[in-house]
Amino acid sequence: MSDPAGREGLTVVGVRHHSPACAGLVRRTIERLRPAFVLIEGPADFNPSLGDLALDHALPVAIFSFRADAQGSVASYSPFCAFSPEWQALVSGRAAGAETRFCDLPAWDPAFGERRNRYADPHGARAEAAERALAAALGAEDQDALWDALAEAAPEAELPARLARYFDLLRPPGTDDPAEEARERFMAAHAAHALREAGGRPVVLVCGGWHADAIRRYAGEADGTRPEPAEPEAGMRAGSFVVPTSYPRLDRFSGYSAGMPSPGYYERVAADGFAAAADWAFDAISAALRGAGQVVSTADRIAWAVHAEGLARLRAHPAVLRADLIDGALANLVKDALDGPPAWSASAAVPGHPALLAMLRALSGTREGRLAPGTRQPPLVADVEERLRAAGLAPGPARHRLALDWAEPGDRPRAHLLHQLLILGLPGVSRSEGPDLAEPGLPREHFVLAPHPHWLGALIEASQWGGTLSMAATARLAARVEAAPDSLAVLAGALSEALFSGLAIEGALLAALDRGLAGAHDPAELGAAGRRIVRLHRFGTAFGEAARPALARLCLSLVARALGLVEAIADPRAGLDALDLLIACRDLFRDGADARPELASLRPPFVAMLGRRLADPQAPPALAGAALGFLVACGEAGAGPEALRRLRRFGLPDRLGDCLAGLFALAREEIADEATLASVEGLVAAWGDDDFLRALPSLRMAFAWFPPRERERIAVAILRRSGAGEARAEAEGLAWMRQRADPLDQAEALAREARVAARLARYGLT
Repeated sequence: MSDPAGREGLTVVGVRHHSPACAGLVRRTIERLRPAFVLIEGPADFNPSLGDLALDHALPVAIFSFRADAQGSVASYSPFCAFSPEWQALVSGRAAGAETRFCDLPAWDPAFGERRNRYADPHGARAEAAERALAAALGAEDQDALWDALAEAAPEAELPARLARYFDLLRPPGTDDPAEEARERFMAAHAAHALREAGGRPVVLVCGGWHADAIRRYAGEADGTRPEPAEPEAGMRAGSFVVPTSYPRLDRFSGYSAGMPSPGYYERVAADGFAAAADWAFDAISAALRGAGQVVSTADRIAWAVHAEGLARLRAHPAVLRADLIDGALANLVKDALDGPPAWSASAAVPGHPALLAMLRALSGTREGRLAPGTRQPPLVADVEERLRAAGLAPGPARHRLALDWAEPGDRPRAHLLHQLLILGLPGVSRSEGPDLAEPGLPREHFVLAPHPHWLGALIEASQWGGTLSMAATARLAARVEAAPDSLAVLAGALSEALFSGLAIEGALLAALDRGLAGAHDPAELGAAGRRIVRLHRFGTAFGEAARPALARLCLSLVARALGLVEAIADPRAGLDALDLLIACRDLFRDGADARPELASLRPPFVAMLGRRLADPQAPPALAGAALGFLVACGEAGAGPEALRRLRRFGLPDRLGDCLAGLFALAREEIADEATLASVEGLVAAWGDDDFLRALPSLRMAFAWFPPRERERIAVAILRRSGAGEARAEAEGLAWMRQRADPLDQAEALAREARVAARLARYGLT
C-alpha cells in the first residue's frame, strides 16, 4: 500500500472510522510489516499522555480535546471502540514493538475552526455525486448500505484494492483540499520524520481515507524535521483527556456523525461475523419493539428472517447485511404507513415513527465506557470532588433528596455549590423545587442527587471552562451571554444563575441588562425578564450586600421603561403580553421593599399613567383590567362597587375575558370575592349561547390565574347561587374540576347540537 509518489517504506492505510473491516486491515498490516512507527490520526498534543490509553479501560472511550479563552470554548472528540481502526493501530502497534504516536494537529489549532468532530471528512458535492453513482451501480440505497457491500463484506484479499478505488472516487489522486491542507501536511511531516528515524524499517500511518493520497504526496515533499504542535496562544487554556463514552454517543445517527451507525451491531460483526450479528439483531430489535408495546410474534420473526435472506440473495450479498436486516424488519414488523423515508435511506432525517426509532436504538446497543483507575484527570475533577466531600454531598450509590433553606447559615454555601454544578449541566444533579416567581423572603430549595454513568465524563468535559468549579461556572455563563448578548431572557437568566451560585455579578452583565431594559420594545420579553429581576430583588440580602443596590438599579430601569411602554400599547394581544410586566411593577411597588428615592418618585407618575389607561375607552381590555388590578393591589383604588362598575364597561363577550385576565393577574386575592363573582355571573347571564361560546376561551384563560383549589371554591359558589344544596355543590364542584373532557370540546359539542336542532326545526323535523 505504499505509493511511488510518497516515501519508500511508508504505508498509509486509509480507513472509515469505526469500521470493523478497516480495523482488521490495520491489524493485519501492522502484524505483517512489524513497523518501527505506527502513526495515527489523532491530537498530537496527547502524545505525552499516551500511557493513559494503555490502561485497562472498558471501551468505548474518547480523547476529549479543548481550547478555551475569553471568547469561548471549542471542543473535539476522538472516540475509540474495540473495532475502531485507530484503536487497533494502538493495540497492534504496541504488540509489534512499534512506537505509536498521534500525528494530527492539536484541537486549538486554527485549522480546525469551529469543527466539533475532528474526524469528519469534508465531502463536497463531487464526492457525494460519486458516492450516489457508485451506490446506484451496486444497487445500494444509501452510504451505509454501500459501505457494507463494498467493504465490510469484502474478502480480505480484495479489501485494500476496493478501499483504494473507493477513496480515489471520492477524492481523485492529486487533488488538494485547501480546508484540510494544514492538517495533511502536518501528518505528512510526522511520516517523513518517522521514516528518517526508522532506520530502513517500515512506517504505517492510519488516517481517514479522504486524507490518504494527500499525505503520501506531501510526505514526499517534507524534509524529515519532526513537526511540533504550536503552543496555545497567551490567555488560552487547552488540554486533552480520556473520557468514557457510550455506543449511543458513538452512533452516527444519534451522536458522532463522522463514524458508523449501529455500533452494537458492528461489535458483533467484528467479533463473530455477519451471521452471529444478524442473530443478535433479530433478538435486539424484537425485544425493543416488544418493550415499546408492539407484538412481534414467532411468525413475524420467521417472515422477517426469510425476507432478509431473500433480500441478501437478490442484492448479491455474501451474507445478510445490516441493510437487509432493517429493510426486512420494516417490511414485516411496521404495520402502518410512514410519513417519509426511514432514517437509513439516502436523504432522510432520523424518523419520527416509534418503531423505526426503537430499531435504530436497538442496533446502537447500550454499552457504556468506563475509565481505568489511575487515568489522568483535569484539576476540575479533584476540585469538584473535594468541594462535594467538604459539603457532605459526596455522591453515593443511592438517589438522595436534599432540602436547603437559605436562612440556615450552613445551607447557603451548599446551595451555591449545587447551582454551580447545574450551570455546567452535570448529570445526576437537579433542582426539583425552588422559590416561586412572586415569593418574598429567603429561598427554600430541593435538589436531587443521583448516581449517573456519565457523571465523570461530563465533569472532565466541563474542564474546558476552567480548572475550578467557580471558574468553570463563571466562564460557562459568560459564554451564554456572549452567544446572545441582546437577549433579555439570556441576560436575566445569567444574572439569576450567578446570584444563586454565589458568583460575582460582573459590571459587563449589569450594563448589558441595563441597556436591554432601557431599550426593550416587546412587553412580553421585558415582563419575563422584569419578573425575574424583581424576584431576585425581593430576596433582600440573600445574595449579599453588594448585589442589592445593583438589583435596585435594574428595577429602576425596568419601571422607567414600563412607564413609557405601557402608555403606548394599543393592540389587544400586546395588552395580554404586558401582564407579566405589570405584575413585576406591582410586586416592586406593593411590597415597599426599596427605599431608593428614585424609585419612590416613579410611583405617582406610574399610578397616573395606569389611571389614564383605565379611563381610556380605546385601551385593550386586558390592559385596562390589569391597570384596575394594579391600582387595587397597591391600595390606590378600592375593590368595592367602584371597581365593579368599571368592570361592567367591558361586559361584551369579546372583551370581558381579556379584562378579567388582566384583573385577576394583578389582584386575584384582593378582588375574588362573592360580589365580583356575582357581577361577572350577571354579565354572562345576559348573553346568548353563541356569545357565551365565543367568550369561553378567554374566560377560561382569565380563571386560569386561580390555582385549582380556588377554582374549585368558585365552582361551588356558582352552584350554590344557582340553587344547589351544600352537599351537591361540593360534589359537583369537585366533579367539574376533575372531569377529563376538555371544556372547549364540550362547548363545541353543545354548539353543534344547537345547530342541528335549529336545522331540524327549520324543516319541521322536530
